[in-house]
Amino acid sequence: MSKTLSEKLAEMEACKFHNHDLAILKQWDKEDFVPFDSTHAIHIAGTNGKGSVITWLEVLFKSLHCQTRSFISPHLISHNERFRINGQPITMQEWETIYDEFCDRFFARRMTMFEMDLWMARQAFINHQANDSTWTMIETGLGGSQDATTALDYKYGIITQIGFDHMALLGSTKAEIAQAKAGIIQPGMIVVTFEQDPACLEVFQKRADLVHAKLITLNDDDLKKVAFSDFWSSNLAAYQKENFMCAYRLLNEIGYSFNTDQLKQAVRDFFWPARFQVLRQNPYLVLDGAHNPDGIEALVSSLIQSHTKIDRIYFSVLADKQAHAMITRLQDLTHNIHFVSFESERLADLEQLAKQYNAPIVDLETLFEELAATKQATLVCGSLYFAGYVLEHFIEH
Repeated sequence: MSKTLSEKLAEMEACKFHNHDLAILKQWDKEDFVPFDSTHAIHIAGTNGKGSVITWLEVLFKSLHCQTRSFISPHLISHNERFRINGQPITMQEWETIYDEFCDRFFARRMTMFEMDLWMARQAFINHQANDSTWTMIETGLGGSQDATTALDYKYGIITQIGFDHMALLGSTKAEIAQAKAGIIQPGMIVVTFEQDPACLEVFQKRADLVHAKLITLNDDDLKKVAFSDFWSSNLAAYQKENFMCAYRLLNEIGYSFNTDQLKQAVRDFFWPARFQVLRQNPYLVLDGAHNPDGIEALVSSLIQSHTKIDRIYFSVLADKQAHAMITRLQDLTHNIHFVSFESERLADLEQLAKQYNAPIVDLETLFEELAATKQATLVCGSLYFAGYVLEHFIEH
């Protein structure tokens, strides 16, 4: 009996093995595909902002009438979101066709879900033929040095700011985490970063010098050189300026330039779901997938800078995240915090958090009822998985 789409998704998402060595992945890629066009490929690593950077690249390229193909992760609602052609996900029908073509190889090789995703992205990109004005953007899944995406070659790269996330796997200090991220820097690459930590920058520079790559470092002074008042939208979070600058500066380095009208169009086209996404204006409701201390810091800072008053926060968090650091920063907005439980084997001990912070716990059904009834300005944040459930509810209703 043939499997349903749901069964195929379930069997794929259950594949949580150890990653394969990059040499093996390189050999498999050589067996399965035509050579990858590294000259029109951009590799994106970092802790926060990778998806936003890819979206900025997509809309900036669009303003120049260039085509784009992107691989991102994780998805919010549906697995096909990970494979984007000109900023739009492939259809689930195409996803299933590609999966059916490769699934026997996937399971014979005992590939992980993320490795399968990369393979499916490669095939999706082949399905949508490229030309000289087509650019490919690929986001790392975890780290960089041993990430499956590093099995491919790239001429360009972007490393967003480094934060404390996945510390059990990447290291307990920013410098250790930066060491993993620096693994995307390959010989001869041009790499842009907005990282500010001297220890991280030292790691990046050492790696760039070792492989004779060019590292371009950005900071707040670079932001001051751009006339944001000519094209920027007040609806965008302040932290998006850094993500914009990474994409904009790299494209300048490649040789592209933009006039004000093109930048205005790129800003109008920019949309990255569950990142400072306003779901409702009155009463105000904003959704953000910030899920680590640095992401929460950027979110809270943006809300404060925009003079947005938040009366209530719904927060959920996974067990391997730094919940206390995030909650402490969120309390700068309001102490009216509600914890939200949802179905996940990785969910933090919300009962313990609720006792410590004297806060209620609600389930998703109660959350949606309260969001529909509240008159208070509300923020929903703390987990991308949680944000995906909330976004799906609002799309359906």
